[in-house]
Amino acid sequence: MSREASLLPPFISPRNTARWPLRLLVLTIAVAWVAVGVDLHDVWLLVNALRGVEVDTALRQGQFETTGWMFWIQGILCLATGMAFVTWLYQARVNIRALGMRRMRYGRDWCIWGFLTPVLNVFRPYQVVREIWKASDPTSLDPFQWKSLPTPWLVLLWWGTVLAAAGLRLLAVLTSLGADVNLQKLVLSGSLTLFADAALGLAAATSIFVVTRLSDAQETKWALQPNPQT
Repeated sequence: MSREASLLPPFISPRNTARWPLRLLVLTIAVAWVAVGVDLHDVWLLVNALRGVEVDTALRQGQFETTGWMFWIQGILCLATGMAFVTWLYQARVNIRALGMRRMRYGRDWCIWGFLTPVLNVFRPYQVVREIWKASDPTSLDPFQWKSLPTPWLVLLWWGTVLAAAGLRLLAVLTSLGADVNLQKLVLSGSLTLFADAALGLAAATSIFVVTRLSDAQETKWALQPNPQT
């Protein structure tokens, strides 16, 4: 074994760290579609009120409480899922060194700070995942040639759905501010929340594909190494 090879970090199967994010992503999809049902009922009640139809006060209060609970459940779930996803992504980035790839632009710390830094978190996570994906591609074992590989459409779709879900949620929150007695604003806010929850479900679904396919790619590339360390 060469001295350079002995200094490489050990390859850790990304499938091991993928278990929790995958489970939480499936749960996120399920909760998101339950939330879509809650949102539909909320919008229906608001539209009826806007049309002048009398809405039972107890029904409206129950809807308000259910919507609030869904908001907090989704918030906690998204936080837990995000932490699990970042843990998996960090290990996938560490594995790039074990796979022998060189000239990475973004260090492993960007797997964390890319999501936390304001403004940068609009595009840096996409750049980090795109780079890890290309460096993990088993069609190129050359330490430098991976840079010329094309960007996969799945990564673009994944980040597009994530931004759509986050953007729609932000718009829904901003629209709801000061809309307590404005039914039109409440209908708009409820509709945006509905679309945000649907987008969240799609974002979680595309994230599952990203996690599974990237993990499989690293496993395949590791198996193709001339002298893989065990």
